[in-house]
Amino acid sequence: MPKKPALVIDSGSYSLSETSIAGMGQRLAEITQVLSSRFDVRVITPSDTDNVYLGEAETVAAGEDAERAVSTAQAVMFFDTPDRDRIELAASQRKLIIGECRAPIEHMDFPSLLADGDATGRHQRFVATYHRQLQVTHHFICRSQGERAALLSTLCALGRIRPADVARSRTLSHMISTVPIGFTENSLEVADAAVPHHMADFLWTGGIWALYEPLMLVEAVHILRERGVNASAAFLYAIPIEDTRSTIGEIRKRIDDLGLADRVLMNTTPLPLSERDRYVKAAQAYVCVAKPGAENETAVRLRLRDTWLHGIPTIIDPFGLSGDLVAREGLGIVLDQPDAHSLADAMQQVKSGGLDLPGRRMERLYEVTLSGFMDWLATELRTG
Repeated sequence: MPKKPALVIDSGSYSLSETSIAGMGQRLAEITQVLSSRFDVRVITPSDTDNVYLGEAETVAAGEDAERAVSTAQAVMFFDTPDRDRIELAASQRKLIIGECRAPIEHMDFPSLLADGDATGRHQRFVATYHRQLQVTHHFICRSQGERAALLSTLCALGRIRPADVARSRTLSHMISTVPIGFTENSLEVADAAVPHHMADFLWTGGIWALYEPLMLVEAVHILRERGVNASAAFLYAIPIEDTRSTIGEIRKRIDDLGLADRVLMNTTPLPLSERDRYVKAAQAYVCVAKPGAENETAVRLRLRDTWLHGIPTIIDPFGLSGDLVAREGLGIVLDQPDAHSLADAMQQVKSGGLDLPGRRMERLYEVTLSGFMDWLATELRTG
C-alpha cells in the first residue's frame, strides 16, 4: 500500500481535551477525523492526554516533538490564533501551508484585553500573527461564502491575488476551499447512540462571551413564568474563566433577584464532549442571541452545528451571517428586534409546538464538504 502523504494539523491554543474542548476545537477535531482517513495526520495539541476522538490521527505535544513533526511533514495546517513560532518554522522549511484564517475581531471584546494598560498593543500582537499567516499560507479554508468574500478582499489588499491566479481559476479554487461548519459520520453515529437526558427546554450551548446577550434568556424565562408558561433554560457551559467571570456573575445575580433558580440552571460541572449529545438531544431549542457588532457580521457561529446535526431549532438574533443563514435555511427563529419579550414570544412558540423542526442536514457532513479540498491537497502533494 502506498504511503500516505504526511500532514501536520496545529491546534494552536485550542484544547482538544474531553472536558475543555470548545466549538473551534470540535471543528478542528472533526476535520481531523476525515483528513486522517486519507493522509498520515499528526495533531499538535496543548496537551497530549484526554483528547477527543481524532480518527486515525496521532497526537504530538508542543515542544521538540512538535518541531520534528513539522520538519518531517509535507504540509502543515493552522487555524485561528496559531503559534507564531511554528508558522515561521513551517515557512522557513518551505512546507505547503494551509490556514483557516479569521481576523482577530472578537478579541477586541475580551474583558481581559480591554483591561490591559496597552490594549491596542496587546491586540496588535494578534493582528501581527494573523497578518503573517495571510502572507505565508498557500491555501485557505473558509467556513462560509460570507467569510470567503471578506477573505478575498483582504488577500487582494495584501497583493496575494495576482492576475495569473484569476487566469488559472476565476473562482480561485487553487487558493481557497469553502468547508462549511458541519459534523462527521462518526459524530452522527455517536449522536444517534446517545440516550437523551433532559437538562432544560432551552439551552445556551456555547460560551458566555461579552459580545452575547445571555441575560436576555434569564429575562425571557421570567416573562414566560409571568405568562404562566412552564419553561426551563440552562447555560451548558457556565464555568467561569477570565473573560466570562463578570458576565456569569451578573447572570447569577439576576437569577437570584428574579427567584428563577428552579427554572434557569448554570451548569458548572465540566461536561465531557462524549456526554454532550445527551443534553442537546433532549432540548426543544437552542438560544444564541448576540449584540450587533463587527464579529457577528463577519463570522458564522460554530454552535449552529447542533441544529444541523440534531435537527433542533436555534433562536437567534439578526445581526450578521448567522442570522441570515438561519433564516435562509429555515433553521429556527430569527428575532427581528431582539429583546426579552421577543425572545419569550419565540420560546413560547416553540413550547406550544408552533414551529416546525428543521431536521438533520446530511449535506453538512465533513466527508462531503471536505472532498474537494482533499482532492486538491492529494494532487498538490503528489505533484508539488
